Amino acid sequence: MIGNKEKRKKGTFIVIDGGEGAGKTTVSKAVVEQLGWNAIGAREPGGSQYAEKIRELVLSDLAKYSDVETQFALFWAARRDFLKHVVIPALNAGKTVITDRFDSSTYAYQIAAQGNPQLEKLFWQTRELFLEEYEPDAYILLDIDPEIGIARAKGRGDGNINHFDKRKIDFHIKVNKGLREFVLQKVGANKMCKSAGEVVDASQGLDKVIEDVLALVHKITDK
Repeated sequence: MIGNKEKRKKGTFIVIDGGEGAGKTTVSKAVVEQLGWNAIGAREPGGSQYAEKIRELVLSDLAKYSDVETQFALFWAARRDFLKHVVIPALNAGKTVITDRFDSSTYAYQIAAQGNPQLEKLFWQTRELFLEEYEPDAYILLDIDPEIGIARAKGRGDGNINHFDKRKIDFHIKVNKGLREFVLQKVGANKMCKSAGEVVDASQGLDKVIEDVLALVHKITDK
């Protein structure tokens, strides 16, 4: 166990997710900056020293030769370490944690986009075991047409393209569908978990997207 089930976390845990080119990283950083000293930002997979090593592996070109079960296991291993060493200490210190991706991406990429519904039961079992009482308070999906998102990602010119980015558009359409399914159908009261799910139109101008996300974050943290 990584947490005391009798102890409620003091902080707020929010996930910002979306397909390639949705602007997750830029928006997450802007929100953390706006929130100030009481907020921390992190990316996933990664965020902790050990999880960053796993990130290098799962996003390398070598990973395209692995099967989906291997990917699934590695993403959850990285997530567990990140949760233990970064998220839980921050939450117990009363901070707001904003993470760029989380288990919503595992659901979208490894289950929905790669056609592996047999992993869904294991997903929810692993989620309950690994996250314990530290599941996110909310998921905010930056929703964008996959073709627009991929064009944005390829146009960044920063060389930060991984093997998922290089897949055909059909794959990214399935990712988008999986993210929407997770945020709009799987999370929320009386569903698979208690986390809230929110959607922001990421095709808007960047300033408006940041404004909309920040408004949602304030609504969530003020509860």
